[in-house]
Amino acid sequence: MSWIAADLYRRGMVKLGLFKLTSGLESPFYIDLRRLYSYPELAVRVVERALSTVPFHGVEVVAGVETAGIPLAAFLACRTGLAMAYVRKNRKNHATGQAVEGDVAYKRVMVVDDVVTTGGTLLRSINYLREAGATVVRALVVVDREQGARQLLASNGVEFYALTTAREIFETLWREGLIAHEDYRRVVDYLDSFRRS
Repeated sequence: MSWIAADLYRRGMVKLGLFKLTSGLESPFYIDLRRLYSYPELAVRVVERALSTVPFHGVEVVAGVETAGIPLAAFLACRTGLAMAYVRKNRKNHATGQAVEGDVAYKRVMVVDDVVTTGGTLLRSINYLREAGATVVRALVVVDREQGARQLLASNGVEFYALTTAREIFETLWREGLIAHEDYRRVVDYLDSFRRS
């Protein structure tokens, strides 16, 4: 992901340290793309990459996962002319109690998010969309941490696309001299542990 890795790192969206993830796992790095849309030129580059590498044929709705998936879905919907929806992390506990905002019933949907680890959040969103009557055909993320999401979604009948992986990002950062070799090895060893498990 040499096309954007250094920009994300310099703007603090890729961090080294020790972090607890939504999945409950601990990680020596964190990738947070919620600030991506503070830099429109970077957001446009991400969207252009998605449009040039991911098939949108047969998709009627782009559904973003709360929170970082929502602006990505909005950008993609505007560029493609597709309808947009979004999926809440949890059902509303008032009014209609729905988890999906937007018209998705009987529609073919692509669900989008920023970063995926194990795929649990994406799968929950897919299930909410299915409960609302959607047919979820594809899932798109900007970064795959390669910790099980691809396999989980495949086993649930959803095509999975990632614009890059955490491994590619850190390899680029190391090659460009932005991080030390020991930090790069720590990340790679961590990621390799999931290939062995």
